[in-house]
Amino acid sequence: MANVFPPVRTENRIPEHVAVELYSFQNAAHEIASTINVSPHGARVLTKTAWSSNQDISIRSVPGNLYCRAHVVYCRPLLDRSFSIGLEFLRPTGNWPKLGKSSTPPRSQ
Repeated sequence: MANVFPPVRTENRIPEHVAVELYSFQNAAHEIASTINVSPHGARVLTKTAWSSNQDISIRSVPGNLYCRAHVVYCRPLLDRSFSIGLEFLRPTGNWPKLGKSSTPPRSQ
């Protein structure tokens, strides 16, 4: 059995918890979910339902006007019956990594 390695990420992702709307034109799937982290070229999103790897979807920020097409790179089940999906943005618009700066709670000291 050949070893399969995930693609190497060339940029860091920034922790951002932002509500997003996911939509698939292929099967009319729709869900409001939350990002876990983002970069200019992708995001990790926590979802309630499984999304198919290699599926192309649209992602839109709920608080704001950021929108882009994305490709589902992976979908992993989590212990609480939710899923973590990795998205690669196909044509990002706006500045995804700075979207949630105002909604991120300050760190306590």
